[in-house]
Amino acid sequence: MKVKFYGVRGSVPTPGSEFAQYGGNTICILLTFSNNRICILDAGTGIRMLGNEMIHWRREQVGALYLLITHTHLDHIEGFRFFKPGYDPRVKLSVVTCGVGRQDGELRNALEEHMSPHFHPVPLNQMGANITIEQTDVKSWDIVDGITVDAMEIPHPVKTFSYRFSDNGKTLVYCTDIEHKDGIYAQMVEFARGADLLIHDAQYTTEELPSRKGWGHSSWQQAIEVAERAGVKKLALLHHDPDHDDSLLAEIEAQCKGRFQGAFMAREGMEIEL
Repeated sequence: MKVKFYGVRGSVPTPGSEFAQYGGNTICILLTFSNNRICILDAGTGIRMLGNEMIHWRREQVGALYLLITHTHLDHIEGFRFFKPGYDPRVKLSVVTCGVGRQDGELRNALEEHMSPHFHPVPLNQMGANITIEQTDVKSWDIVDGITVDAMEIPHPVKTFSYRFSDNGKTLVYCTDIEHKDGIYAQMVEFARGADLLIHDAQYTTEELPSRKGWGHSSWQQAIEVAERAGVKKLALLHHDPDHDDSLLAEIEAQCKGRFQGAFMAREGMEIEL
């Protein structure tokens, strides 16, 4: 399984030279499985760069795409309308969310509203690709050619899910937008147990948390505690706060590595093979 980060910022894109080292685009990650099938995680503004790359890929690589959405806050769907393969009539694109208890039509309604004439000139149903919206009410789902994804709801102001992927003996857990309200969320520790890579929300510092209670995010210290208690091998920290520039993130990253050897700050363009 390969991982490539196209967007690692939280809340709002951050252009500017002071954000160039880690990146200013909001969340988007590409997974490539051992069978060469792919899955895109979230559609923040980073998906625009991914789409620009995909138009140069071989035809068979782009023919059928899966885009898995954790939740419908803007920084996780705002790049979708600029995803060029979504306008290609040769492309079959499944926009998916899975997890128990979602409201019917939640994902479709959010995308349609985001692409209404108030915000975008092209509506969802006129993008051009063969787009299906799939909302599965299950805990475990075979997403592509036998690759299974498990889903678990996590604490956030809107219904949000963490996903666990297993492929050829390797495991990746994607946990963005989680708030550990009364101590570390124990279910998250168990869900991440033994993962080869945990990708975890780390938007704040411990000092920032009290003034951001209820905003739905974690500190980097909490992310490390989850990784330590779950016994994961590597920890990628992301959903960087828009007020955290490169110098601050580099300082935080050094502290993270001092505590958990396998920890690192996710950067745009970073690739990892498990």
